[in-house]
Amino acid sequence: MEISHSEKLYKFYLDKFEFQNILTLENRYEIQLCEFHAGEYVCRAGDEANFIYFFLEGQAKIYTTTESGKSLLFSFYQEFEFVGDVELMIGKPMVANVECITKVLCFRISTVRYRNLLLQDNKLLRTIATQLASKLNNISNNSTRNLLYPLENRLAAYIISMSTELYFSENLIQTAELLGTSYRHLLRCIKKFCENKYMEKLGNGYHINDYDKLVALGESVYK
Repeated sequence: MEISHSEKLYKFYLDKFEFQNILTLENRYEIQLCEFHAGEYVCRAGDEANFIYFFLEGQAKIYTTTESGKSLLFSFYQEFEFVGDVELMIGKPMVANVECITKVLCFRISTVRYRNLLLQDNKLLRTIATQLASKLNNISNNSTRNLLYPLENRLAAYIISMSTELYFSENLIQTAELLGTSYRHLLRCIKKFCENKYMEKLGNGYHINDYDKLVALGESVYK
């Protein structure tokens, strides 16, 4: 993770997301612009919640890990979101992993330094309330999809989200865990995709041949 000191970028994102409506800027928070690289974590479950993040650009996957080491996918971030809003409100460690798929840009504010001021910022509290309601709705919908959607739909959505230049090379054991299925079932579904010419084995991963078909299969999953 790197801290950007670009005043141009800083002002661009303040204006783009109309932060004057999200925060009481007169409180003079120290707002840092952070750049995360693909594969880095904005936060990990169990970390101390020392910052609240404002997700500005890029793509990340959000998942939880059980005590046994298994993971379950919650959703993807690819538009404006809060990270650490729940933790700010309840004063607990981070509850989920936020792993960057692409380069990610975030604003962040120290909740150690500004906690009391943040909790008295009516603009921020109203925005958090709206975002939390949206997150609850999305988590509920995604949980329903995990139970009701066939694996091929969930896998197609995951492959599209995690592929780079039409190439998917994620660890398949971890993919099975994230999608809540068995490794054997996942392999059968991948074999079916290859038989249908949606993708083909190439090196240590798979090349996507029919991007539009996978998009159609995965449409509305993890939204």
